Amino acid sequence: MILSEFMLKVNRWPDMHFTAIESEQREAGIEIYAIDYSNQTKSRLLIYRTPDAQHAAAMMTHFHTWLEKANRGRTLRQEKADVPAAVMATQLPPHRAASC
Repeated sequence: MILSEFMLKVNRWPDMHFTAIESEQREAGIEIYAIDYSNQTKSRLLIYRTPDAQHAAAMMTHFHTWLEKANRGRTLRQEKADVPAAVMATQLPPHRAASC
């Protein structure tokens, strides 16, 4: 998996905020998940499978780094979206109640 594939997977779920990477041993090998702990629940997104423990460890290192990058990008996008809304709110004239 490359960075662009990882970003596509985690960004496909905009309402989820992945903050951790976990692995789990299965019969066929190791599965790696992106984890979201929001709303008092734990959601897991399967992002990778491998039969090799060494390869899984190396990929988890990449995924941790990539997840941090994805979250920084998400934060920057949210900040950019919030700025125009705040500017528009200060520029709009106050609403007056219609008189009867």
